[in-house]
Amino acid sequence: MNSAHFALDIGTRTVVGLVTENGDLNIKAACVYEHNERSMQDGQIHDVEKVAKVVNDVRKDLEEQTGYDFSRVAVAVAGRALKTSKVKVSVQVPYKEISQEDISELEFEAVARAGSELGNDKGFNCVGYSVVNYQLDGEHISNIVGQKGSSISVEVLATFLPEAVISSMFAVLERCGLEASSVTLEPIAALNVAIPGDMRKLNIALVDIGAGTSDIAITDNGTVIGYGMVPEAGDEITDFICDYYLVDFKKGENIKRSLTDKEKIELEDIFGVTTEVPVSQVITDIEQEVDKLARHISEEILTINNKKPRALALVGGGSQTAGLREHLSRHLDIPVQRIGSRLPKQIEGLSDDTGTVIGADMITPLGIARMATLNEGIEFIDLTVNGLEIHLMDINGLSVMDALVAAKIRRVYPRPGMALSLTINSEFRTIEGEIGEHATILHDGKKASLGDPVHKGSVIDFTVPVDGKDACMKVEELIRLQKLKTVHNVNVNGRKVDIEPFVSINGKRASLEDIIPDRADIKIHAPTLQEVLEMEYGHEDHENISVMVNNNIRSFARVNYIFRLNGDVVAKDELPTRQVSDEDVIIIEKTEFEHRIEDILGKPEEGKNINVLLNGDEVTFNGSVPQITLNGEKAFISDSIKNGDNIRLKIGEDADPILSDLFEFMDIKKEELVGKKMRLLVNNVPARFTTPLKDGNNVTIEFVEV
Repeated sequence: MNSAHFALDIGTRTVVGLVTENGDLNIKAACVYEHNERSMQDGQIHDVEKVAKVVNDVRKDLEEQTGYDFSRVAVAVAGRALKTSKVKVSVQVPYKEISQEDISELEFEAVARAGSELGNDKGFNCVGYSVVNYQLDGEHISNIVGQKGSSISVEVLATFLPEAVISSMFAVLERCGLEASSVTLEPIAALNVAIPGDMRKLNIALVDIGAGTSDIAITDNGTVIGYGMVPEAGDEITDFICDYYLVDFKKGENIKRSLTDKEKIELEDIFGVTTEVPVSQVITDIEQEVDKLARHISEEILTINNKKPRALALVGGGSQTAGLREHLSRHLDIPVQRIGSRLPKQIEGLSDDTGTVIGADMITPLGIARMATLNEGIEFIDLTVNGLEIHLMDINGLSVMDALVAAKIRRVYPRPGMALSLTINSEFRTIEGEIGEHATILHDGKKASLGDPVHKGSVIDFTVPVDGKDACMKVEELIRLQKLKTVHNVNVNGRKVDIEPFVSINGKRASLEDIIPDRADIKIHAPTLQEVLEMEYGHEDHENISVMVNNNIRSFARVNYIFRLNGDVVAKDELPTRQVSDEDVIIIEKTEFEHRIEDILGKPEEGKNINVLLNGDEVTFNGSVPQITLNGEKAFISDSIKNGDNIRLKIGEDADPILSDLFEFMDIKKEELVGKKMRLLVNNVPARFTTPLKDGNNVTIEFVEV
């Protein structure tokens, strides 16, 4: 049995194979094969058969170089296959001190929702998450544990690996007669050789700039806290060179690689025209594209890390692009000295017998090889959640939380019931809903928390949280909550009486059993003397009687009450506002009225008389007398009335005579009129038969000789 380890880096453009032997990174054989067709796109296998053919060619080449037969191989999943989702989750809690358990449960819900938004039904494994920020009652706070509040929220950036990526990788190996001896993520493999272990405690960003994508991994406190990917890399720069100088892709790639070690470059365009161009000119020409790549990488780093990192480590073939470090320094606002490229020659313990493992594009293959020799990588474990078998990839250690997320459990935090918002006697008050019950988690039969580690064969039993019920309250419960009396004991006319307080909801009288709606405007007070009256005699007894007078409604009290409260007379207009107290003694004396038409109409006036002088004698014209009907029948002002009667009054009209009306007061003989004419005067002014007469007029009617 040999001690050799076979490592494969299956990239978008090439497949790199390495063989190590007798040590950490003792390279005995190496080869690089390009894909003949676009069977890989952005690190994802799109044609299993074509990729398998290239992998098999690499295996055969290395077997010929070493004389070994390989059946096991170490591989890595491309960082660009990782899916990242940013989610913010908020929850209302009763005002209290926030615990670490509250935060853990909230973070779990955020990660679970992030996976759901990616389409968790398609199969994603969470490989890590980082907290972007916490909020307490709407304010950003770096650590809310121990703080008091009623609303907490967390925003997380969670990274997931599609199961399809692993499945397609295994399908390729199976067709080549290979078994995975170790599986890891490309960013983790690169970190293994690019950044020493003790340096991973620092907040460092590793950027693997390949051909089509730039993969990012962020470390802090000894672990990877986030991953990201920018769909731009070295090919964008090469494409620009090809377009700008009219050269093919291979020549454009050679020009890009020559910018760091030559002063002048000889260009031959597609027409065969050769031009010598200073390197400084080419760098100037591509500066805008390099700056764009640097800006997009920086933006992704800041999104994942939520701050600028302490340092930046660049690997991959595209990391050697001229001017890239300076542009990254400017966009990240960190010194250029803290941005470095890692090459194989800088790796401690590397021994390369082939002399070919020299470029920055070899960092990730070397990392895969080292993890193979150290027998490290992703461990695949099976466990059960509520009897359902779950397959997990152990990248940074697995916890109960990882298992629940994979089981598509969305939350462990109960939703509190909706509160009631009320206005009570003009004061605002909130009645909280029920808190609910947290989920319960058992791990191998014992109570567990989200952060507890799991192992192969773990049995997790999860009981869903029970949401709190919405706040629901009767009027009587609210009165007790307000520490008010639900009944008042008074003495009314010698009897002991229990009276409920007055309660109205949104302007309508309510009983003690009524359910209070949300946003209700509630009035509560001790019963008034008016309410005691209504309780004692009912509404009808003390209501007014109403009659119709000339089509207008008139109302009158039918009953008179004399109130004595603890011996003192209370005016009628005070009854609606005067409230009773326990042990009050109330005496109500009731007197009924009998109303007559006279009480309503008074004594209707007769029409005004007109007095005039006729030839020196006083003549009176009388005004008309008023006419009264009750329910259609003639009536008198002394008649009694009852509720609903219809009274019609026609008032007396003033006298309105004209001059001709005076003739009935004169004794005129026809024979005396012969040979005479009539002269009519009002106040010595000639008048006519139709001249109106007014009070006090002096009228002359005489017959004179013609």
